[in-house]
Amino acid sequence: MRTSSPATPEFVLLTGSLGSGKTTLLCDYLSLLDSADTGVIVNEAGEINVDGAVVASGRRDLPMTLLGNGCVCCSFGDDLHSAIDELLVARRQSGAGEFRRIILETSGLAMPGPILRSLMRYDRAEYRLRIVSTLDAVDPYADDVTFPIRSAQLTAARSIVVTKLDRVFGDAIDVAERVAREFNPAAVLVTTEDRSARARAAFAPSELEAKTVSSQFQAIAATDHSRLGVFLAQWPGSVSWGNLADWLEDLAGLCGDRLLRVKGLVSVGGAPRSILIDGVGTTFAEPRWAEAELAAGRGIVIIARDVGLDELTNMSGAYSSDVRPSLRATSRRAA
Repeated sequence: MRTSSPATPEFVLLTGSLGSGKTTLLCDYLSLLDSADTGVIVNEAGEINVDGAVVASGRRDLPMTLLGNGCVCCSFGDDLHSAIDELLVARRQSGAGEFRRIILETSGLAMPGPILRSLMRYDRAEYRLRIVSTLDAVDPYADDVTFPIRSAQLTAARSIVVTKLDRVFGDAIDVAERVAREFNPAAVLVTTEDRSARARAAFAPSELEAKTVSSQFQAIAATDHSRLGVFLAQWPGSVSWGNLADWLEDLAGLCGDRLLRVKGLVSVGGAPRSILIDGVGTTFAEPRWAEAELAAGRGIVIIARDVGLDELTNMSGAYSSDVRPSLRATSRRAA
């Protein structure tokens, strides 16, 4: 499942913590005319797929597949691929046109990285992947137990939707916005109180491609959270793709599931344009050329949980000086 042109249908991964309003947001969207030609896959960690029943009850003609047997990010078999196949086969048999988008509502326990790895192995259709995450305005903070999952979901998101706005008062919305920005200032933040408008904004076709990378690059570098380390890796000149790929592989191996987000622009092989590097967890999208005007401000931003600058520096020390990046922390916690 490789990313392609803007005309390629979208595969939207809907994530968010347990009880944060994912199903309500999805149902609100499916009630809109905008949701025509949308297929849905619902995953729930329990044996009974309650969320699937709720979603299905809102629209009789909804093309939907239920993905049971536990949290999708923990199932490394072909369950997700089979669910996509089932949805596509049913669509063709119905005589309807192709889907414009498929939305996978994940369990609140799901980490996005393993799901993306599974989707990138799916080669029977082509989609543009996008992640939307919900943030509960009533309870925006994560405790020590939920922090690893919530931080992975929010830092991976292209859009963060603040939910349950009708249940909060005073400065609660501002607090939720601040929490969202701490995790992912580069994300599109949806705080519209009207439910229909919020759902429409959450699943609107994405226009965030390479043209906005520069602003995202600067915003991500400003992330500041007590357990999130944010680092900037920069090469003095052009680096070979082989050396860069090795370095990224070592980074993923060192951090493992502590690696949350990797994004940036690097000059490779002396080419006039930069390569866009984009990773969620240890899963990396296929590198692509950025726009020529984005050559300034090259480097890779790394967001990791409970990782120190010394770990990254020691890892990079194994490389010769001509291919070793300079590393610095850009958040107080990481310094």
